[in-house]
Amino acid sequence: MKINVRAEQNALMFFQRSTARTAYINGEELEVLIQWTNGKENEFSKRLRQLGILEDNQKEQIREQALLAKKKTAPLHSFCAPESLHIELTERCTLNCPQCYKSVSDKELPKEILEDILYQAAEFGVFQIAFGGGEPLLYPYLSQAIAKTVQYKMACSITTSGNGLSKQRLNELKTLGLNHIQISLGGSRKEIHNYSRDGFFYGIEALQLLKQQKKEGNLTLSYGINWVARMDNIDDFPSLVDLAKAVEAQNINILRYKPSKKEEYKKVRLSKEKLLKLAAMVRGVSGIAIKVDSAFSFLLCHLNKRQGNFTGCGAGRRFLAVDAQGFLKPCSHVFFQEKSKSLKETWYHSKILEDFRQMNSSIGLPCKACNYVNGCASCRAIIMAQRGNFYDGDEECPFISSRFIQK
Repeated sequence: MKINVRAEQNALMFFQRSTARTAYINGEELEVLIQWTNGKENEFSKRLRQLGILEDNQKEQIREQALLAKKKTAPLHSFCAPESLHIELTERCTLNCPQCYKSVSDKELPKEILEDILYQAAEFGVFQIAFGGGEPLLYPYLSQAIAKTVQYKMACSITTSGNGLSKQRLNELKTLGLNHIQISLGGSRKEIHNYSRDGFFYGIEALQLLKQQKKEGNLTLSYGINWVARMDNIDDFPSLVDLAKAVEAQNINILRYKPSKKEEYKKVRLSKEKLLKLAAMVRGVSGIAIKVDSAFSFLLCHLNKRQGNFTGCGAGRRFLAVDAQGFLKPCSHVFFQEKSKSLKETWYHSKILEDFRQMNSSIGLPCKACNYVNGCASCRAIIMAQRGNFYDGDEECPFISSRFIQK
């Protein structure tokens, strides 16, 4: 079965491993879905099947999970368990990217800690493991990590510069059962890419290799492009879309720029004018999936014209991170970290995660004056790095009146 189903508090969550698509179903929709399990076909169940989220052989499992959902209790403003776990396998990297916010060292996640984390994640009901770094292809136990993740029936992805992704290595990864690869690019051309990243041709060659394998019918995984939106590459976005289509990538993941010690943040992050331009460009894209980083929560709310229970920052609410030293963190971008032998204990009882989950009740202007405050909250890594106060509002948001900005 390629679909995972998990009981949430008065809800069900579906996860399609091949596409990493998640569906959260509650309220009236959940009741309609339960009717389908009793043999009553309806438009909602038909739509879920068309999207590949629902399979006919799931009826018994869904009934069982729906009953369990009535008994489940989740931490405030979060899921009962992380949807995904972001694991930094290593701090090693051979590139020197200007925008990199991480330190480079020889530190690597010990194999025994990694294996314990993967076991706990599977027992806890985590859907997806996202391996990163550093450069994850340099991690000596990457193959074992992927094999163990697949054995535990969790989806598995890696984010890489492409450095080291040979045909032989790709064949090994897909044979192990890797579901998805994200290739990091800063632009469609080397001169644009080099403003933010190193190793342009590693990324391009990796994408061309993936396309060739797909063309030959030898590819059993999907792939996409990670792109950090910046002042020096924003006008290149249409060309990047064309490149992504040319290499037949499945998606472009748009990431918000996070502060780096190597660059002056205010010169690199998007101006409000460019943020509005990015929103317009995203709306105009067709023929390829565009995913927007949860750190761009105000952009997500603007694009969707609505907020949801989990629209904004997913740190400690939808996902959890593990660094190369084995520390648990709300996300890989913040400096908050804690040691714990139990993912579940941390998820339910961490004071750090509680602060992230309840930030909207104490958040400052301009956010607290916004209609989307309960579904946005913006990126705490950026707020903390720029202003130092965890509860400050996000003054970079272009979708709210300037009269609410604190002086």
